[in-house]
Amino acid sequence: MPAHSILPLPRPVRTPENAADSASGSGFSTGCTALDAHLPGGRLELGALHEIQGASYRDRAAALGVMLALIARRLHTKPGPVIWCEMAGQDPLPLHAPGLVGAGIDPAIITRLKLRHERDFLWAMEEAFDCSAVAIVAGTLQSERLYDFTASRRLALRARKSGVSGFLLRPHGAAGTSAAATRWQVASRPSPDTHPSYVSYAGLRQPLGPPRWQLDISRSRGAKPGTVNAIWNHAALSFDLDSRLVDQSALPADQPADAEWRSVI
Repeated sequence: MPAHSILPLPRPVRTPENAADSASGSGFSTGCTALDAHLPGGRLELGALHEIQGASYRDRAAALGVMLALIARRLHTKPGPVIWCEMAGQDPLPLHAPGLVGAGIDPAIITRLKLRHERDFLWAMEEAFDCSAVAIVAGTLQSERLYDFTASRRLALRARKSGVSGFLLRPHGAAGTSAAATRWQVASRPSPDTHPSYVSYAGLRQPLGPPRWQLDISRSRGAKPGTVNAIWNHAALSFDLDSRLVDQSALPADQPADAEWRSVI
């Protein structure tokens, strides 16, 4: 097996929430009605900046997982290129191609920019928003000195002008006012041992529960903030309540969980 082979992208299961996404021009559903209830109009706003951060240092990987899940949901309704900005030299949260595929994102559509200085990072995100051909602009900051309300407003205005959705992973403990449409605080939670799903890695089927998070939407412009315990459903590419776990038997017949591997290089 070639070292660069990875699993094929999952095909999302058709659900009422997925079907409704294409009919909405102002936003997209997370796939979980309880989560959508804390978003304006029950949708995550398009052409806006959304901030995600971990509840603590150990939750930063979980926060990245939530950001990737939101990106996967957006790409399901509008496929296209993703510009990914990150700082060189900071303690990284590296993107992992098989992990991206598992989240429902094709690694080939991502262009990564590594910047030396925070001012260059913010400039690159602003410029990326100006390209309407881009589906998503995303960035990760492990520490911040220049990002403040003014910087967030500049990004938010660029996003609104172009209609491109933006996602920014901020360091845990980041506070202060922001022009972001939503702010998500993420805490990881153990996956239930009784979950029937199985995820295939390196050709071996291993019992792994779905990603499970406590999502605290502390800021939601035009809606009431709140907290939801949710999981990520790989088969449907959507969020779901952790109390209503979804069996991966919902996978389409032509997309078994242990499908053949293919190369994307």
